[in-house]
Amino acid sequence: MKLIRRALMRAVVFDKPGMENIRVIEIEAPKPGPNEVLVRVKFAGVNPVDYFTINRGGKPMPHIPGAEFAGVIEEVGSNVKGVTVGDEVVIYNRLFDGTCRYCLIGHEELCVNGGLIGVVTNGGFAEYAVVPATNAIRVPKSVSLDEAATLPVGALTAWHMVFDRAGVKPGELVVVFGATGNVGSYAIQFAKLAGATVIAVSRKASKVRDALMGLGADYVVTPEETQALVNELSNGLGADLVVDAVGQATWNLSFQLVARYGRWVTVGALTGGDVMLNLPSLYSREVAVIGSTGGTRVELIKLLDLLSKRRIKALIYSRMSLTRLRRHSTPCLRLRIE
Repeated sequence: MKLIRRALMRAVVFDKPGMENIRVIEIEAPKPGPNEVLVRVKFAGVNPVDYFTINRGGKPMPHIPGAEFAGVIEEVGSNVKGVTVGDEVVIYNRLFDGTCRYCLIGHEELCVNGGLIGVVTNGGFAEYAVVPATNAIRVPKSVSLDEAATLPVGALTAWHMVFDRAGVKPGELVVVFGATGNVGSYAIQFAKLAGATVIAVSRKASKVRDALMGLGADYVVTPEETQALVNELSNGLGADLVVDAVGQATWNLSFQLVARYGRWVTVGALTGGDVMLNLPSLYSREVAVIGSTGGTRVELIKLLDLLSKRRIKALIYSRMSLTRLRRHSTPCLRLRIE
């Protein structure tokens, strides 16, 4: 079976950096080359990475952003194996060569010749997208495409950070800053899945308490309330793991919350990336400061399995059509490509 597609497609395009420069236009639909597939995009997530790409520029220019999307394969190039026309797929968004030292140990997210789909290539804010066949992961029948589209950025990033990099353990005390963000809200779920006690930190604590506790948070507090609660729960020792993707604005508080022999981990710096680190405070407590980025294909497949078994929840803030993107820059939306 070969699905019929249009010669033209609608896409979100910008020709120079700046949110004011994005527009929805009709352009020629791409064609898959060898080892590539053409995906009819059904849903795409809106994340901070897309905002930064639009404001800083991507490749090629003019550029189609969109690092997180799912859809249906409509055409396959030569030499493609493992997926076929009609398959529902979610896109693993890290390009990788499969041969560098990091790919060979299963860490495609660190490929020295890689990059992010939607940043170094055109992305998924369009009716069609071409991606390497190895990046198209089949979606289980029990998972809808809008749910699958929530996984490649927020969920995968959080999973890799919490489990692979920070090694969360049952019974640990975990503090999550930026708890209402895409990564933060998934980090709550995963830390709880591991058997940890989870403190979610948000300036909007009173408004989001029920929602975050529904994801697994045991406590929801403002930044000002966090120190006292951590002291109470740990008998003054501190948190075993602090997750902080907020950056400069929360660094001083979040780092001082870490217990001796504890871990502090980040995947982002939304409020700025330059912080002051007191080295004696680091080495005298034997604190591990950990960076994390993206995740692996194996981890994305694991997340699809967990979602299919309803052991985790897909987080969808809102759904809207492609043409409404310019009016809504809030991260974690789901765009319906229609």
